[in-house]
Amino acid sequence: MDKITGIIITFSLVILQSCVVDQTKNLGSGYTFRDEGGSMKEIYHDFPNIGGQVPATIVSFDYDKDFIIAKQQPKLPQNPLYERQFEYNNGENSFYYWLVNKKKHIVIGPLDSTSFFKIKKELKVSEKLSLE
Repeated sequence: MDKITGIIITFSLVILQSCVVDQTKNLGSGYTFRDEGGSMKEIYHDFPNIGGQVPATIVSFDYDKDFIIAKQQPKLPQNPLYERQFEYNNGENSFYYWLVNKKKHIVIGPLDSTSFFKIKKELKVSEKLSLE
């Protein structure tokens, strides 16, 4: 009976650990995408005073060696732990766009789609980068 109990406990722990959603993806130049499940999906720099962040909730993103682009539907109210509070003119039911210049560590956003595509073109961001 003790062996069976041990197997059940071990199996339960494995199942519980696999249910916890906390994934990260290295985007290069110190930037990381973090998915903590639900609406906690964000991009941040390992050293906030250098790189800045794209706050939750990121719907989609793409990146290359020079840039990160992201589409976001903001989680409001904003997390008070963010370095800065962002202005969302159309509220939380709209989508906003972000552009991160990884070489210069500049985060541009939140932007409407028109401004985003204009800046993307001005900075010569690769057309291969797209948001689904």
